[in-house]
Amino acid sequence: MKKGILIIIIVVVVIAIGILSSLMSRNTAEMKRVRAMPINDIKLSNISDGVYKGDYSYGGFTYEVGVIVKDYKIEDIKMLKNRKTFHAQKAEGVIPKALHAQSLNVDAVTGATTTSKAILKAIENSFQNRITQ
Repeated sequence: MKKGILIIIIVVVVIAIGILSSLMSRNTAEMKRVRAMPINDIKLSNISDGVYKGDYSYGGFTYEVGVIVKDYKIEDIKMLKNRKTFHAQKAEGVIPKALHAQSLNVDAVTGATTTSKAILKAIENSFQNRITQ
């Protein structure tokens, strides 16, 4: 009887390890894809004044930003939806970099690379979605 229970426990543990390994490898593949993802710069001379909303989904979460453009300059970028994790909050450091550079061609925040790229991609995507004048 004890031998049967031990075998069941071992089988359950092996299955659990297999499931966790599978999930971790998918997350690793997604992280690599996001890290290698190109962020296209924007031509502000082609962007009309307005408020633009963009998003990008990564890791089962959708990051959302609002971008205000005035006189062909990015006046402000607001994080509308972000995770409450340490790395996600740290990644918001790409916003002042993009504002200062007036460009999306900025370095990701060290230690929050993939989330930084997700935020930059959300900003890039915003310019396809003008929401107000």
